[in-house]
Amino acid sequence: MADSNDNKQGISDNKPKEIMVEIGGKQVPLSRISKPHAVVLPNSENFPDLEKSSKQKEDVKAFGQAVQDPGKQKQQFDAASFPDVEPEAKKREEELEKARAKKND
Repeated sequence: MADSNDNKQGISDNKPKEIMVEIGGKQVPLSRISKPHAVVLPNSENFPDLEKSSKQKEDVKAFGQAVQDPGKQKQQFDAASFPDVEPEAKKREEELEKARAKKND
């Protein structure tokens, strides 16, 4: 029987060849170098705009919400256009006014 150790290969033989980098006069595998966790992305203007239609909808919505002159664009309400107050509430208001008038006299 053949020795079982003859069939085993070393760990380095199983891995694909690694890229070796020379740092400080030493050759180190690239996989051993610590990689940055934060990725710096280029300016967002350099990316292609993939969602143009949704951006247009947002722009239209923002345009509709923009208030140029708040005093002039404010909606004016006509008090006469509102419905009358309930009759029970009117009676209660009259009673309160009479009570106030009696206190003041």
